[in-house]
Amino acid sequence: MNILKLFSISIISCFSISTFAAELSIKKLKDAVYVVEDDYFYKENSMFYIGEEHITVVGATWSNDTALLLANEIKKISNKPIKEVINTNYHPDRAGGNLYWKSIGATIISTQLTYDLMQQDWKNVIDFTKKSISDYPRLPFILPTKIMPSDFQLQNGKIKSIYLGPSHTKDGIFIYFPKEEILYGNCILKEKLGNLSYADLDEYPKTLQKLKNLNLKISYIVAGHDSPIHEGSGLIDHYLSLLEKRKK
Repeated sequence: MNILKLFSISIISCFSISTFAAELSIKKLKDAVYVVEDDYFYKENSMFYIGEEHITVVGATWSNDTALLLANEIKKISNKPIKEVINTNYHPDRAGGNLYWKSIGATIISTQLTYDLMQQDWKNVIDFTKKSISDYPRLPFILPTKIMPSDFQLQNGKIKSIYLGPSHTKDGIFIYFPKEEILYGNCILKEKLGNLSYADLDEYPKTLQKLKNLNLKISYIVAGHDSPIHEGSGLIDHYLSLLEKRKK
């Protein structure tokens, strides 16, 4: 067993799910697509897809604790292996659980931009997170293990990554499930403006307009924070209006 594996297991074995005060819940949205809600540090929503042979997790969750808990909950639904985890941006709510997922042999997937930003800025985003969430752990630096183009496909085209430009962060991607007509909005789409400290406010509305121009069939949008499930595509215009009001 290699050193990283031993280190990972030693860290994970220190966690006790029974000590968590918050909750994690899973809801089947449509067919093979599931939504995960957790509020361990600040409410975030991630997803997973149960494919024919394996499971893909969208968003590594906040920490090794939450990743472990999610994996255990997924096992109650399916005995298929979790083979892929997507870091949808480089911030801790989307990449904090990387150590756990890597320790179980999952491939951690990101774009080159996410990989580069994580490598350059991980310590700074952890420091920033701890300013508002004092009990957030100082997590080890675990990079994605597979770099993909900004637009990529998984599960034989049943999961599509879409990068349209800077928004909430420089690197944030949308995840689209074409068969189910579901769009994961990542930290980019949500009910409230949220934290804009890393946002490109000039490009953000342009990125959302590019999303509208794709004319995707959208039955549901899953927001990265706040209430998770939104029917239709209205959340895009809602967030555009929040950005516009902020300028006034």
